[in-house]
Amino acid sequence: MILVSFADRDAMVHAFRTLRDAGLAAETYSPMPPDEADRSPIPLLMLLFGLLGAFGSFAMQAYATTLGYKLDVGGRPNLAWPSYVPCAFETGVLFAIGAGFLAYFAINRLPHLYDPVDEGAGFDAATRDGWFVAIRGDTRKAPALLEDLRPTSVEALPE
Repeated sequence: MILVSFADRDAMVHAFRTLRDAGLAAETYSPMPPDEADRSPIPLLMLLFGLLGAFGSFAMQAYATTLGYKLDVGGRPNLAWPSYVPCAFETGVLFAIGAGFLAYFAINRLPHLYDPVDEGAGFDAATRDGWFVAIRGDTRKAPALLEDLRPTSVEALPE
């Protein structure tokens, strides 16, 4: 693995795109997202699972009172949908939060307690003012590409 640091965000983004276009497996480490166009799929997953949970809860209650267990209570109709809304809403929120929690862990490959990139010199600056690119896997093409990108430092780390 090769850990490369850059002076600013633009240099890091340019290097990342160059390395990725060359077919290398690269990851960025920076104090803020490197590209505004990269959107997380988590909000969409939360919306879909929230709607699925709410619809499923509503459908389950409607089935139970209309087909599964018909009971005449005080002359109410079998499909008394206003009474289903609070439970459907709460179930939708529960499904959305659960999906968001699990998607966050899956997308970020957590729990991931140790990564060799943590041993890089000055890597602790990645959360404050450092701009790093880690090149993983086959790194034979990387040194030739890095000469043109003018990194601040280049460090080889054991995988």
